[in-house]
Amino acid sequence: MRVSTSMIFQSGLQNLQRQQSEMLRAQTDIATGVKLRSADDDPVAFSRVSQLSSQQERVEQFLRNNDLADGKIRSQETRLAASTDILQRVREISLETGSILQDATSRKALSNELSQLREALTEQINARDERGEYVFAGTRANSQPFDEKTGQDQFVAGAAPTAEVKVDVGENQQVTTQRVATDIFTVTPGDENIYPSDLQTNSSLPAEFPFDPTYDITNVDLADDEADPRSALQIIDGLKWAIDNHDAIESSGADVTEFYSASQQDVDVLLEQVVVARGEMGNDLNILDRMKSDQGAWKLANEQVVSGLRDTDMAEAITRLNENHYNLQATQKSMVKIQGLSLFNNI
Repeated sequence: MRVSTSMIFQSGLQNLQRQQSEMLRAQTDIATGVKLRSADDDPVAFSRVSQLSSQQERVEQFLRNNDLADGKIRSQETRLAASTDILQRVREISLETGSILQDATSRKALSNELSQLREALTEQINARDERGEYVFAGTRANSQPFDEKTGQDQFVAGAAPTAEVKVDVGENQQVTTQRVATDIFTVTPGDENIYPSDLQTNSSLPAEFPFDPTYDITNVDLADDEADPRSALQIIDGLKWAIDNHDAIESSGADVTEFYSASQQDVDVLLEQVVVARGEMGNDLNILDRMKSDQGAWKLANEQVVSGLRDTDMAEAITRLNENHYNLQATQKSMVKIQGLSLFNNI
């Protein structure tokens, strides 16, 4: 095989450029701390890193959702805990008012206490979060759940429908971050009317009574065959009305204790609904704790795998840089020697 002078120089130049390129790559790996910068560096590793990075972003979003959900749920649970104490006291008052030991002065004191309890409960169920959104308004976060004056449930009263807000905190795993006040603080009457028979028809319903507990016992008006839903605030108002009108109700021949008993039953339903809601919140918080732990461990393991594929091994890169430096020097000296060679030296 004949080797021309131009081939010798071309081969030497290519070798020199390759050594310079390898040295530059090692320097870049050390300077940036990243050895996998494009798919042509290592197609298999680059594809794996891209897949893991995509999963990492999704897990990080789950963790952000987790933190958001945890704050919202704990805020609601705090409100429900306070509401439980208030409703327990309302229940105690409904029992105390039926005692024969209560006189007008005592009943007046209980009535005043109910007013304070109603105000405190209103603050809890119409509470807002740090963003100014109503805690128990579901998807209609800017709508006040209950009318403070009448106690009317605004979502039951024909407003636009609302629903619970759920967020993803894991693959196929959701928790409820905003519940609907209606499900917790409003009683939906059953088939049996628990309020006194004097209120069985609209005509006998006192104008000042805070809600309509009547049933259409004649079945004349099929649209009014059940009593209307009544909120916690209206139930307290009803109990207060019965206490304030205790003597008048007894004078009419009606059994006033039926009012107190009905209020107690309604409060019992409310307390049960609050307990159920708090139980669901406890389950959601357990889910959040478990998901946060699992995802945190996965994130750490994932970061280690990605780092191994993408990040520079400094010891290896420095060794490679030194090797490339020596190879480059050797190549340069070889080129000098080759340039000095000539056939005329042998003539």
